[in-house]
Amino acid sequence: MRNSSKNIITNRHLFYIAVVIISIAFGFAVTLPLPYNMIPFGLILGAVFLLTTFKYPMVGVYMYMFIFFFRPQEWSTLQLPYEKVIALVIIITLLMYITFKDKKFDLFLIDKAFIAFMAVCLVSIVFSGDIQYSFDGFVEFFKIFLVYIFASIIANTSRRFNSIIWLFVLSQIFLAVSTTINYYTGGAQFSMGIDRAVGLAGAEGAYSDANSVANSLVLGIPFLFFLIKYYQSAMMKLLLIATLGITFWTIIITGSRGGMVSVIIVSMLLAYSTKYRTISTIGAIALLVVFITFMPSQDRERFATIFSIYEEDSTGAGESAQGRIEGLVKGFVFMTQKPIFGCGIASFKWENRQQYGKWLDAHNMLGKLMGELGLMGLLTFGFFLYVIFKTIQMIKYIYHKYKWEYDFERSMIDSISYSFIMLAFQGLLGHNLFRFNWYIYACFIVIITMIVNNRIDQIKQDALSENNNSTDLLETEKI
Repeated sequence: MRNSSKNIITNRHLFYIAVVIISIAFGFAVTLPLPYNMIPFGLILGAVFLLTTFKYPMVGVYMYMFIFFFRPQEWSTLQLPYEKVIALVIIITLLMYITFKDKKFDLFLIDKAFIAFMAVCLVSIVFSGDIQYSFDGFVEFFKIFLVYIFASIIANTSRRFNSIIWLFVLSQIFLAVSTTINYYTGGAQFSMGIDRAVGLAGAEGAYSDANSVANSLVLGIPFLFFLIKYYQSAMMKLLLIATLGITFWTIIITGSRGGMVSVIIVSMLLAYSTKYRTISTIGAIALLVVFITFMPSQDRERFATIFSIYEEDSTGAGESAQGRIEGLVKGFVFMTQKPIFGCGIASFKWENRQQYGKWLDAHNMLGKLMGELGLMGLLTFGFFLYVIFKTIQMIKYIYHKYKWEYDFERSMIDSISYSFIMLAFQGLLGHNLFRFNWYIYACFIVIITMIVNNRIDQIKQDALSENNNSTDLLETEKI
């Protein structure tokens, strides 16, 4: 006998009940005072963002990288923790995307090297004199790791990579233009005896230090240079050349001596990299002479103090240079005291104050690496750099072997190579161990590696379909 009974409550009924309950709750919430009455709208926007980023994961990557590169939370008037909210949503959708859609997660050697370095940073917190301070430093560094993961997994096509690079370049243009405008509209910072250009956020932002602004802009110069080389459009070339000029001038008005020296070095390196080395070098020297001639006298005088190490002067140049030497020495001392994991990530200043009475960072990357992360830090970070440069060499070798044209990815490999050289030089003058450029460039290399590997796979498939049994084509190993 058939059972004719029906379910009194169905899934549709449950859905309608949920809609009614949520509507009542939202209606009650909007009667609350600020900011609680904005919760319903935040939840709705969050749900829409969650669904959108799951279906189009690059939307989430673009949004978070925009926040990461442009840092609007520092200079905009909107005081909401949207960076953390967006990061949380992207983490959730990324896990969902890998689990239900992509269903794979390939780890390259660069990824493993970076993870190993992150693990050392995490363990080093235990050896810190102020665990909370070190933990906060690790959290800031972990944000860079998140960007690395987001971009390297999802921005894995040439088109997406192009967009990410341009987002980075536009952030460099924004930094140069906004800093210059800020300088000439009363936002200059008086430091080291001169007026210096700083970022829009003032004392609270990532670019509140003039040296940080200069160093960031220097690292963007190779990208501008090789984009000029890559693009054939005269209008695009003129735009990039104009941006390069603004970048040079902004570095000058920061009053950063290290920035000025870096400009000279990177200009010579890039000029030497061209086919017409002699003419290019002469042109670079002439351009630098023009900029030095027209730079403000206060900046010219500060630049002249670059070799002052132990001399006392009103600009503080001697003390600054001496701090770099002391940072290297103290870093070695801290490592001898805690040889395996150092005194803890972000704890150099704390340890310096405890032992020497100075709340001062290393002003030297090697000193910071040794002091904060010890032998394990030296080993993992050194391996990280080794893998990066081996991968760059392999990519260049493959381009040469297959005689591929000088495309966008190849131009970015050149940009990254020269920017890494400048990062290493800046490490002699400052504590840039946790500067995002090291790790974002590694992310770019991983993306280029995936693009190159896909091209190799396509070549092999074409060779098989054409019955071409050439060992050069079929036996080429991917990166």
